[in-house]
Amino acid sequence: EDEVPQPVDYSVFANTSTLNEQEDFISDVYNQLEEQDIEVELIHAESGDGQLELVLQHQSNVMKLADDVLLARETIRSVARTHMLRAIFLPKMNPMQAGNGLHLHFSFRDLDARDPQENAFPGHDDIDIVSRKGGAFMEGILDHLPSLLALTIPSVNSFRRVGAGCWTGHTISWNTEDKESPLRVCLDLETGEATNVEYKLSDSMSNIYLELAAILSAGLDGMVRQLELR
Repeated sequence: EDEVPQPVDYSVFANTSTLNEQEDFISDVYNQLEEQDIEVELIHAESGDGQLELVLQHQSNVMKLADDVLLARETIRSVARTHMLRAIFLPKMNPMQAGNGLHLHFSFRDLDARDPQENAFPGHDDIDIVSRKGGAFMEGILDHLPSLLALTIPSVNSFRRVGAGCWTGHTISWNTEDKESPLRVCLDLETGEATNVEYKLSDSMSNIYLELAAILSAGLDGMVRQLELR
């Protein structure tokens, strides 16, 4: 019978002791990813035992992003083995602990706008937090959300991570800076302006290529149909 994996520590969210105690492993992961031209924005301790979150740099090349996610996962597994550790991406290891997700953030540029390099997701008035096209993109995802789950959380274990209080979202809804919504509009801490939308019903059991294609297709369908955000 396989031995039950034991966490490397029992720290809490954003606890720096994890970064100190696992410095060699984390540094090796960072350096290996850097050598593969995979940019890491942030690494920090999460709320589960032995749990770390790694955030990849936002980029506009969707295919490279999918490659980077896959390569990052394999690199983490490989580096963990050299440190006599086992990296686990299972959505729900312990029913009483936080699960492992693969949250995705989306924003876009409008090539027909006056400034095609500007982020076209935020609204620019006091009424709408997101732009008309940004809202249509989000509504397209919400409209197709039940079907998207077959690709974004495709396993039985995936659904064990979903529920009230799990920070995954469990209803067809969106909100601003609400970790309980499947679509979370993220705000700039300094300006309060919307910067992107986070899709939370996603984990590493998915095929990242199919998942990104499906979510983008759903969002673009909303823009083509000019859907109004609920």
